[in-house]
Amino acid sequence: MVRKLLFFLVATACTASLLFGLLIFLIIDEKPYVEQQTKVSPEHIERFRQAFDQHRQRILNNRIVTISIHPEDADIAANYLVKHLANGQAQMHMAHRQAKIRASLPLPFNAVPGFINLEATFVESDWLPKPHAVSIGHISIPDSVSQFLVNQAISWLHNYSSYDTILSAVKHMRISATALRIRYQWQGGLNLSNGHFPVLRKSEQQRVNRYYNLLAQSNRHQTELDLSQILQPLMQMAARYSVNNSAQKENRAAILAATFYIMGLPLNFLVPETAPPSFLHRPVVTLDGRKDFAQHFIISAAITAYADTALSDAIGLYKEIEDKRSGSGFSFNDIAADRAGTRFGEIATASHTDAVRLQQLINQGIDDKGLMPKWDDLPESLSKTVFRQQYGNFDTPAYQQLVSTIEQRVESLPFVY
Repeated sequence: MVRKLLFFLVATACTASLLFGLLIFLIIDEKPYVEQQTKVSPEHIERFRQAFDQHRQRILNNRIVTISIHPEDADIAANYLVKHLANGQAQMHMAHRQAKIRASLPLPFNAVPGFINLEATFVESDWLPKPHAVSIGHISIPDSVSQFLVNQAISWLHNYSSYDTILSAVKHMRISATALRIRYQWQGGLNLSNGHFPVLRKSEQQRVNRYYNLLAQSNRHQTELDLSQILQPLMQMAARYSVNNSAQKENRAAILAATFYIMGLPLNFLVPETAPPSFLHRPVVTLDGRKDFAQHFIISAAITAYADTALSDAIGLYKEIEDKRSGSGFSFNDIAADRAGTRFGEIATASHTDAVRLQQLINQGIDDKGLMPKWDDLPESLSKTVFRQQYGNFDTPAYQQLVSTIEQRVESLPFVY
């Protein structure tokens, strides 16, 4: 009897192991379905800006409106979402009344090489699109199971006020090959009219507030500071807190606090509970003697720290295009400040090791020459006509060669390793 029981237990364990192994074999693939790099261009930023301007007042007026999202923008958004949530890649293809999404997620912790490939078609319904033909690797998921999981996820999101506000605002989504049209009515939740927009978690708000207060208290009597003088106390504090916390998170919060401080933005935009001080003196912050360089650098660093390099570069280039249109002209030295800030933000948050090394380097002493590449020989204030005559467009050899020179100079900066 004991032998039979042992045999049964062993047989059951072997069967379970085989089934589990088979499941892993069917789910995990050696290669990703999607190998798509996210490319954000100034045109994408322009479309976003126009959409934001058009819908900002409509949101506040509580009107029922429809926003149209370009298929390319929807594809970029899907890729960004998967990249930042799971370090994967995704693509979206829209057709009549349906959208097909494919995603490839690397296995976590690099324990086993391979990818989990997902594929799903979402079909129009009376409200949100419904999942259809969902598959994970080589396993097809029944539509009833997929819909159940989606419903559970929606129920879970309704428990959080911010997500509930967004879901409740959506009235209908219409899909076509030319646009994703979302009909919505904003009914509050995020108070945009008073500048409060809680985009950060509580823990992140506390970090940013800590670094911002450091700058506000230590620079009360200063009239002008170099950017390197701003960064050094921030990195000193970040190094102390990184002993028991994530160095990347500390650096990210420090950079964002510096951005709001240098740009003169109210902190309560990020931290609603923070009452603005009755009087806050902000010194002029310059990089290599120029205020605009400091702003370009720190904004690009913050965008990269909270997004990625492609987005930061695109926004920097978009600003230069706007300057060219508005009259101040296109400046390659501003591009140099953008790229240097982008690289700084990238290294500050790349890994724990990189984050700590950057803290140590800044704390050992680095001046503005170590942050900003050589720029005095770069063309600036080029009008639209002059720019077109000398460089044609942004994909010409002349333009690419100059940008390549800038990037080489950035890579030779002491904080880049």
